[in-house]
Amino acid sequence: MAKLEYIEYKNRLRRFQESLQALDLDGALVYQAADLYYLTGTAQSCHLFVPAAGEPLLLAYRDFERAREESAWQVRPLGSFKDIPGLLAEAGLTGLRRLGLELDVIPLSLFRRYEALLPGVQWADIGQVLRRQRMVKSPAELEALRWSAAKHAEVFRYITARIRPGMTELEIAAEFESYARRLGHQGAKRFRGQEQGMIPGLVAAGANSARTSCFNLPLAGLGLSPLYPMGASQHVWEEGEPLLIDYAGVYGDYTVDQTRIYLGKGVPEDLRQAQEVAMEIASRVAEEARPGVTAGDLYDLAVAMAARAGLQEHFMGYGRQVTYIGHGVGLDLNEWPVIARGDKTVLAAGMVFALEPKFVFPGMGSAGVEDTYVVTDRGAEKLTY
Repeated sequence: MAKLEYIEYKNRLRRFQESLQALDLDGALVYQAADLYYLTGTAQSCHLFVPAAGEPLLLAYRDFERAREESAWQVRPLGSFKDIPGLLAEAGLTGLRRLGLELDVIPLSLFRRYEALLPGVQWADIGQVLRRQRMVKSPAELEALRWSAAKHAEVFRYITARIRPGMTELEIAAEFESYARRLGHQGAKRFRGQEQGMIPGLVAAGANSARTSCFNLPLAGLGLSPLYPMGASQHVWEEGEPLLIDYAGVYGDYTVDQTRIYLGKGVPEDLRQAQEVAMEIASRVAEEARPGVTAGDLYDLAVAMAARAGLQEHFMGYGRQVTYIGHGVGLDLNEWPVIARGDKTVLAAGMVFALEPKFVFPGMGSAGVEDTYVVTDRGAEKLTY
């Protein structure tokens, strides 16, 4: 994908500054990589100061030359953390009373350093401000998402032609990931929040596709070790077992999420019936996902459909079920909106989310589907295929 135009970053900055003004903040310091990239075009080690009005100040610690090449804004080198107050003063940014920080993600140690450097400043959380802004994708972002989805579709077509019973989960994952990398997959996915060692995706066969883990997921697979307790294992996929392939596609900068479950000969009828219900839920929820609809209402619709099919206890997990059926995607895998129980987010055109109704049957396997959608006036349009 081509680099975004300067006007894209200018519009993002304007919207962010309007939010800062509404919160009576003098400005904000932005550090988290995805937020930094969203506002500047670089994810180098930088501290971005965004005043409530005027040009931003991007201070690059490492690497200055790359930050200067990549950023939409002028960049100043930062030799030491303690130089930040002086550089702000040189730029005329003095008398700061109230500033925003991404308090949902920055380490406490970094917050303490900001406190010591800028004594007397009152701090407010602007993590939620940026997450709300990033919910609604611009036309340029939607183009990037469509491009990523098209690349990911090539991988699923390839893997469908290559996989066969007798392969281990790990062999299937290696086939998938190798081909995806050759098409330009970043080989990783960004996840806002605490580091979790998350791999790009899941391959799980048979009962392993019903295995849960420490992650807030309906299923996780077995994985290769207790430290990495998700994804592919050395289990051999046998005829009659369901096979789940759940991968985030990150081509360029933007993420799509997609799941396909393969049900061959001899797969239990319970799984086939659940697969049909999952497809019906996905179709109905996508149809209803229009501007003005509340995310929590879509969740309730999905749960009601699962209950009418007699499958509620298997929906989105078994035992300790997760309370969402979808999540926003973009630069991160876990963006807003979240299609979750009680969520009051009102959908708007341009919001993008992965919808993943799934059913889990312990000891047997799983059924379901996941695709990435964009909200339009006619309902949610599927981007993945």
